[in-house]
Amino acid sequence: MWFLYVSIVVFNLTAFLVKKNLRPIEFYASILWGLFCSEIVDRITDKYDMYGFFEPYFIEPKTFLFVFGIYPAATILIINWYPFNRSFIIKFFYIMAWSVFSTFYEWLTLKMGYLYHHHWNIWISAVSYPFLYAALLGHLKFFRWLEHK
Repeated sequence: MWFLYVSIVVFNLTAFLVKKNLRPIEFYASILWGLFCSEIVDRITDKYDMYGFFEPYFIEPKTFLFVFGIYPAATILIINWYPFNRSFIIKFFYIMAWSVFSTFYEWLTLKMGYLYHHHWNIWISAVSYPFLYAALLGHLKFFRWLEHK
């Protein structure tokens, strides 16, 4: 479990200490939306026994270490550093860089035994991450649009 605890500390310290480029309400809305979407995806993938954390077929409290220890901090970092005022190509490579990092991190969690894949594989994740991060940023754009209405 050492890797998970170190990850939680590093992600959260970085998210806490980094200079914030967005308003707290934007972080809050993005974190809640991200957690909501991950719950929907987890319910669908659980139904088909695709992947999960730790032990299959069990809801364990340590799963919440990922859900509340990693996901919110990662969301803060992804949207905080996003190059909003840069070219499309810079934005594309930013999303791809986070996708590569996330795929590598997922591979590490597989090797450490924190995550398991049954009817899933690392390549499905690698293809999914860019869309998930684009959706996260699309939600932020939608949230900002709602605020101006």
